[in-house]
Formats: sequence, structure tokens, C-alpha cells
Amino acid sequence: VPLQKQVTDFMHRLRDPKFVSANGLNGERLLENADPSKVIYSFLLVEATPAGNFIRVQADNFAAPFDFNRSVKLELGSTAKLRTLTHYFEVMAELHRALSGLDSKQLAERGASARDPLTRWAVETLQNEKDLALQPFLDAAMARRYSASPYEDFFTGGGVHRFENFDKDDNERIVSLQDAFRNSTNLVFIRLMRDLVGYHRARLPYNSDDVLANPANPERRRMIGEIAEEESRQHLRRAFQNYANQTPDEILRRILGKGNAERRLAILFFAWKIGSTPSQLKAWLEKNEMTATEAEVAKLFRAYQNPRLTLSDYAYLLSIHPLDLWGAGELRKEPSLAWEKLYAASTEARRIASAWLLENRNRRAQDLRLRIRMEKDAFNRMTPYWQKLGFPFKTLVPTYATAIGSSSDRPVALAELVGILVNDGVRRPSVSLTEVHFAEGTPYETVLERLPEPGEQVLAPEVARTVRKAMANVVEGGTARRLNGVFKLSNGQVITVGGKTGSGDNRFETFSRGGAVTSSRATNRTATFAFYIGDRYFGVVTAYVQGREADHYRFTSGLPVTLLKLLAPTLLAKMDGNLQQPAAAPAIDKTKPAKPAGKAISFSNSQNSPWPIGSFNKPAWN
Repeated sequence: VPLQKQVTDFMHRLRDPKFVSANGLNGERLLENADPSKVIYSFLLVEATPAGNFIRVQADNFAAPFDFNRSVKLELGSTAKLRTLTHYFEVMAELHRALSGLDSKQLAERGASARDPLTRWAVETLQNEKDLALQPFLDAAMARRYSASPYEDFFTGGGVHRFENFDKDDNERIVSLQDAFRNSTNLVFIRLMRDLVGYHRARLPYNSDDVLANPANPERRRMIGEIAEEESRQHLRRAFQNYANQTPDEILRRILGKGNAERRLAILFFAWKIGSTPSQLKAWLEKNEMTATEAEVAKLFRAYQNPRLTLSDYAYLLSIHPLDLWGAGELRKEPSLAWEKLYAASTEARRIASAWLLENRNRRAQDLRLRIRMEKDAFNRMTPYWQKLGFPFKTLVPTYATAIGSSSDRPVALAELVGILVNDGVRRPSVSLTEVHFAEGTPYETVLERLPEPGEQVLAPEVARTVRKAMANVVEGGTARRLNGVFKLSNGQVITVGGKTGSGDNRFETFSRGGAVTSSRATNRTATFAFYIGDRYFGVVTAYVQGREADHYRFTSGLPVTLLKLLAPTLLAKMDGNLQQPAAAPAIDKTKPAKPAGKAISFSNSQNSPWPIGSFNKPAWN
């Protein structure tokens, strides 16, 4: 409790410009001259024990009833590289298990049939040294080299993207994963994520290469049909959102837009089946304040009454999507029509709207959509791996940019990942309460005690140790080097500190057709440092500015790293004795009175289920 109070007081003092200046927090890539009162800080410190991960400090300076560590969803930038690197070694451990027992002939066969670069590398490595154990295999995997060049277009996330390095000096380099993680080199991790996507894509229940190459592949036809149905549903849903609960006149005005109103009204007359004769067309035009001579009406009638014209043809003439046209027509007739009824009535309209995609002559459009679908399927296969290591959301954003933060995260979830690494791959429950004691000394005295929960081995210990070593390199000579040597115990021992920095300048940008940015609006700015201290403590420090105010800030992950450095003396005063001895389960306080028989209730307060009753004895009420 005293440590919690000290950290909380420190965070509130960070709003004071004098305190900020006195502690050197207004330097370059820190707060500079920006208003310190707008920055939200959070701090989480956890102690790893055999009985669970005990939360020691959970603090922020956010003046509202909201748990900033656990409830917020943020793009935390390059801390996602920690998840990406951990997953990479998890995949490498899988490959080692699958391949290390094979003989030379079997390895050669697996190498010949491999459809992803990670499997090919693993086969080649084990062919060169067949009895290679897991740890040296992972060390070799860490030494793999990637280009950091930003001059490549990547087809990912539904389109073509380019990425940049934070340090322009990296642009011409080819670097190892170890160096890229230490210095947070973006393009290396974009390419690593591409390889990971390739690994999962090669293990999908269909052969993705044959689906793309073979027009007769039955799986291709099935997938194209599903994609067409999904697109149709999305377009119809958008039309419903645009036109629901509007008057017929409002819908008509939106559809007419700009252009030749008489021509567009005539097209709508036939598309919506308003009538079938020239006189009905003339009445429709006049109803909508368009005067036309008999000759003009006859000309419009001849041009657009062709029975061979379909919904798609009329939509093409109006330059809108067929389902936008159809949905507007249905909602014009019945403005209060529910989505379910609209969708149920749209079977034929959806078939017409998507028919073009099913034609073999549109193979380029098919292949584009198939590549997008395959990337989504690969990320869906990857997601359970991340969730097992504490990723807090149901889905990953299917883009290589997930390696640099596009799938977002939560501070407490990052801390859970670091806890798994500190615990040699064991995922243990987070514990904030061990006992609650009610009505002491009364007939209603009740004690709730936490049920012990076993940890789950979710990573190979070798993987955890390899990633911890990489995190230590970040502090020793990388993006968090200002912490190097800071945590020194009273006996002179320097405690190993490891971590991963991350920052995000998140913006809403508008581009011209040529690709130039025409407007840029900040939505938020984040900076995070996920860390461990020795073999006992771990946590996360986060700085955050919300909304357009973020445009005035230039801080990077150097800010949370500096905050942890400033907090080091306070933390060491509490940690010193513990860090000089191995972790152990908390001792039982023998001074407490024995608990009354029949009045003890046990509970579990793991992170996923805070208060389920595990077991209880019925109190012996008097």
C-alpha cells in the first residue's frame, strides 16, 4: 500500500511543469514544451511468485472511475514486436519438434514440399546439423537476417502498403533479428510477419497456391462464392444504414445526386419499376418537378426501357452499386423496413450484383479477393497463439502492420506476456486479493481465501529464456539503454532489466489520388515500456494523450523509460530484500487467530474470472 501511494503521488506530480522541468522530462523526445497536465500515465508492477503473479502496484493519474491498465484499447506501437518475436520462436519450437526426429531422406522430402520460408530454413538448418538441440536452434533463428529496406510495396491488409523505419540510417541495412529487436527496426518485423503469415497460410485446410493457380480448383469456386456473398451483404448493409428511416423524397434526392436529373429519373423509373408506359414516365418526371416534351419523354423511354437491362446495368448507368440502388428502392417503398426483412428479400438482387465476380474472365478481381481472404485465414490461424500468451482481443487485424502495433493491446495484457516470459513459459493467474475477512469477532465472521490455481505451461522454457535475453539487450544497448545499470541493490549487485519500447502517433489522414497527404489529424499519441526487473518483478509504464491535443506532443517511448528510471529508487527500496533471495510463496501469518470452523469460503480471482466461488462451507449461524 505505501508503494502504491508513492507511485500514484509521483504520477500526479507529473502534471506540474516545475516538477517536470526539475526531473529533466522536458527534453527532446520527452515532453519538450507541451502541456504536462494533458498526459495520462499508468503504471503496473507485478511480482512473480509460485502462488501466482501478485499485483503490487496498479496506478494511474486518470481522474475518473476507469481502470486505465485493464480496460483501455490502445495502439502501443513497437511493443507488438515483443508479441511477434515470441510467436516467431513459438513457431520455430514447433518446427524443431516436428523435424528434429526425421532422418536425412525425410528431411529432404519435407524441404521439397515446404511452401513457406520458415519451414525451408528449419529443414536446411537441421540438415546441416541433425542433432541440434532446441536452444542452439533458437539461437540460430535469432541470428537470421532480414532487409530493413523501406523501398518495397507490400500487398497486405486489403491493399498495397509501404512502411518506414524510425531511424532512416537503417534503410540500407540487412540486420539480424537480434539487432532489429534491440533497435526496433520496423521493416525487419514487417518482413518477419510476412514469413509468419506464410507459415500459417501453408497450413490452412486448403492449398492456397493451387487455389490461386488453378481456375478449376473446387475450393476456389467455393471461396469466390463466399467472398461474393460477404461483399454483397456488406454493400446491402451500407445501403440500409444510408437510407433507413428516411422519407421517399430524401432517398430520391440522395440517389439523384449531381448530373442530368431527367436522365437519372428515367433510369430510376425503370430500375424501381415505377411504371411501364411513356405516359407513366412523363407523370413520374412531372411529379419530381421535371418538365419534358412528348419527344423528350419518348427518347428517354426508348433509351432505358430495354428489357435486357438488369439491376447491374441500371446501377452502372447511375454510377452506384447495384445493391445501393435496390436497397434505396425497397426502403423508398417502406421506410421503416427492418434489416432482417430487407436482407431476406434481397436474394435475387444479391445474385445479380455478384454475378460478375463469378465469371472466369474476371480472374484478376478474383485473385485479388482470394489473396485478401487467404491473409485473413492465416491471421485467424495465428490468433489463438497470441491469445494463449495474453492477447486481449478476439481477432488480429489482418495486416503485416500488426507487427508494429495495428492490432492494438492493453497494458495489463502486455504485462501478462512479460510474466509468462519471466516464469519460464508458465502462465500464472494474476492475484490482487489473497484474503477478505468480514465481521471479525462477531457471530457472522466470514473469511474468503483465494483458491490456489496451478500455472499452465504455454511456452517452451527455451523460448521464454531466448526472448528475455533479447529484452535484456534492449536495455543494455538498445532503445531503453538509459535504464542500463540503474537497478543496483544495496549489496552492489546490478539487477538485469529487460524490456520492449513502443510508441504510436496515431492519425486520421486523407490522401490525394496521387498519394500525397492532403490532411492529417491526430487521434492520440502513446508511448509504452513493458519490462522485467530481475527474476521477480515485471510490469508496464504507459503515457497517453487523447484527441487532437496529441498533435502538440512529440514524446516517444523514451518518456516511459525515463519515468521508470525516476521511480527506480522508490521501487528498489521495496524490492531490495526480495531481489537478493529467490521467489517463494507468501508465508502464512502465524499471529492471526485461527479461522472459525465452518465459516471459511474459498474463491478464485484469476484475471479471466475475477470472483467465481470455488468452494465454501455453510456458515454455522447462531
